[in-house]
Amino acid sequence: MRKTATTIILLAAVATALVVLRQRLSRRPERETGPIALGEISALKLQPITGEGMVVPAQRAELSFLTGGQLAELTTTLGDAVTAGQVLARLETSELELQVELTQSVLELQQGNLARLQMGPSQTEIAAAQASYEAAIARYQKLKSGPTSQEIAIAAADLQKAEIALQRAQAAYGNQRLEPLQLDLAQIDYLQAKATYELAIAGPDKATLKQAESRVASACAQLEALRERPQGSVVQAAQASVIRAEVNLASAERALEQAILRAPFAGTITSLADVHPGEMVQPGYPILTLADLSQLKIETANLDEWGAVNVKLDQTVDMKIPAQSSRSLRGRLVFVSAEPIARSADSVFYEATIALDAQDPGLRWGTKVQITFGQPDPHLIMAATAE
Repeated sequence: MRKTATTIILLAAVATALVVLRQRLSRRPERETGPIALGEISALKLQPITGEGMVVPAQRAELSFLTGGQLAELTTTLGDAVTAGQVLARLETSELELQVELTQSVLELQQGNLARLQMGPSQTEIAAAQASYEAAIARYQKLKSGPTSQEIAIAAADLQKAEIALQRAQAAYGNQRLEPLQLDLAQIDYLQAKATYELAIAGPDKATLKQAESRVASACAQLEALRERPQGSVVQAAQASVIRAEVNLASAERALEQAILRAPFAGTITSLADVHPGEMVQPGYPILTLADLSQLKIETANLDEWGAVNVKLDQTVDMKIPAQSSRSLRGRLVFVSAEPIARSADSVFYEATIALDAQDPGLRWGTKVQITFGQPDPHLIMAATAE
C-alpha cells in the first residue's frame, strides 16, 4: 500500500516538472537568423568561373551587294590588304550611271526655272518680248489694210514682163530655136507673177487675218507674263519640282552606290566567293569576308547563368592556349550579352567578349582558349547561399 502511494507521488512530480519545462521553452525568444559567415559558404560555389572561347578579329564583315545584277569586276584577291572605302567589287552600272546623269539634268533644269521665277525677267527678255509684240501688230495691220497701189503696180509690171517673156519663148520654140526646158521655165515665171498679182489685188483672206491676229495675242500674253511678278502658287510649284528632282537624283545615286562594294574598314580579304565577271549575282549573296587581323579579341558563347551573374565588366580575365602548350594570355571583360544566345534543357548560355591587354602576333583567327574569370565575389552569392 505504501509502495503504491510512493509511485503515484513520483509520477505526479515528473508530470509537474514536464509542464514547467514546456512553459519555459515556449517563452524562450527565437534565435535571430543572421548573415551567413564567409567561411560557411560552400567551397563548391566558390570555384572559379571558367569557359572556352575563340580568337576572332575585333572587326569582321561578310560583304554582299544590296541589289542584284551582273558582276562587272572583282578588284581584289584572297589575302589582299585593303583600306577603308576601297572598291572591292562592282556590278554593271552603265544604265545606273545614265539614270544619274538624266536626273541631274532634270534637277538643274528645275533649279534654273525656280531661279528665274524668284529673280524675275531681265530687261533684255522684256525688250525682246516687246519687239516681238510690235512686229506681230505691224504684220497684222499690213495684212488688214491690204497692198498699196505701188505694190499692185509692181505686181502688174512683173506679170506683164513674164507674159512677154513667155510669148517670145513660145515663138522661139515654134521656130525650133529654143529648148523645151527653157519654154517650161518661162511658163513657170509667168504663172508665179500672175498669182502674185492676183493676191495683191484680192487682199488677205479671213484665215490669214485670223492667224495674224492670234500671233498678236500670243506675243501680248508673253509680254504681260514677263512684266508681272509670278504668283506664290507658281513659285511653290517650282520649289516642289526642285525637291522632287532632288529626291529622284538621290535615289539614282543610292542605286548606283549599292552596285559598288566598298570596304567598310581597313583589313584583309580572308575569303572570296566563287563568282566571276559576267555572272549574275543575287542580292545578299556573300561575295567576300573582310577582317581586321591586326586587332584580335576573345569571344565565348558558353557563359552559363551562374557565370553571367557573377562576372563583372572590366574585370581581369586569365586565359590559356591549349594548342600552344597552354601559353598564357590576359585581358579584360568588355561585354556580356543581356539575352541568352543558347538554351539547353536546364541551362541558358550568354555571350561574352574579352579585350586582350596586348596583341599577340602568335594568335590566329579560330584559335581556342581556356578562360578563367576568377572566383566570384562571395558577397554576391551570400544572399543566395543557405547551408
